[in-house]
Amino acid sequence: MENTKQHRGGKLFTCLFTLSFILMGLFAINPVSARPATVKMATIEIPLSAFEGIYQNKVNTFAYFKVTAVNNTLVAKQIEGNQQFVLTRKSELAFEMKDGDGDETIPVAFFKNDAGEIAQVVVAGNDTWNKVKEYVPVKEVKLSADQLKAFAGKYEFKEKPGTFLQITPTPTGLTLKQLWDDREINFIAISDVGFLNKEMAFPLKFTKDKDGNAIKVLAFNRDSWDKVKE
Repeated sequence: MENTKQHRGGKLFTCLFTLSFILMGLFAINPVSARPATVKMATIEIPLSAFEGIYQNKVNTFAYFKVTAVNNTLVAKQIEGNQQFVLTRKSELAFEMKDGDGDETIPVAFFKNDAGEIAQVVVAGNDTWNKVKEYVPVKEVKLSADQLKAFAGKYEFKEKPGTFLQITPTPTGLTLKQLWDDREINFIAISDVGFLNKEMAFPLKFTKDKDGNAIKVLAFNRDSWDKVKE
């Protein structure tokens, strides 16, 4: 429910919903228990209010959207961010939405659980969001300057050699800079090796060696970047 059309490495910084919907094709779908209905609109019995609630991304668990019924559509608004999408109904459980640029129509399919309740949504056929009872915000932790310094350095994208990020400590966390376009984004610490940009639901998780120095970072729980020795 995040703008793609960037350099392959640039997907790190796309706005969450469309990013997940279009670029997360590596992940398998696990619908709760049913297939989306293919009934005619005239036979629709499920009210739009049944789809309302909070949905959490299955892979990037920091990503949440709140779905609300508005007139004859559903509106999905990112929690802790500014992204918002309108879901137009096509059949009883099938909807569609436009991508961040409004150029592409993306299918959105809801699924029921065994009790007949709406429990899951799959976007673009490959990105799963589970309905949850509530949004649980992360808590910021305070790291010392020495702790933050251990993450500083240049990192290369494992899937695309020659694509680099620069990590720099700040008084409150880290700044990540894309070296191909100089774009920067700030992160707060949420653990001794975890960082998050709340607005983009963009997590970083570092791996350290036995001496406590960062040697790699995982972005969005899937993109691996290796620290470059300089």
